[in-house]
Amino acid sequence: MELRSAKMLRGHSLQAMAGDTLKAKTYGADRVCAVEGCGTRLSSYNPSSRCAMHSGAWQEDPHRSERKASRREQITRRCAFAPCSREFATTNPAKKYCTDACRMKAFQARVAAARRLGDLHRVKRAN
Repeated sequence: MELRSAKMLRGHSLQAMAGDTLKAKTYGADRVCAVEGCGTRLSSYNPSSRCAMHSGAWQEDPHRSERKASRREQITRRCAFAPCSREFATTNPAKKYCTDACRMKAFQARVAAARRLGDLHRVKRAN
């Protein structure tokens, strides 16, 4: 088995050996958006001559157009919290409760039931 030696690469030695390959490419400091009237300072890591607002990159987000195209139809459901059981409309097929309040009350009821069940098991073991 080989012992650790001074020849092993660690921290600074590794960076010195890798040189410029670890550095991110920069495009100059103190650049401003090329659109007239826009004074937005560009990041030195931004290869574009325009800011994000004027380059239009935010409009061409492929995920955004997919979400709009796949609009889900509304579903009418009954609240899963038994004391409420109100009807509500949603587009989310996973939604079970009409409001956050009902969701939290149902959670609290489940926790309380689990505690009672745990207490019951402890009593049985003690006897």
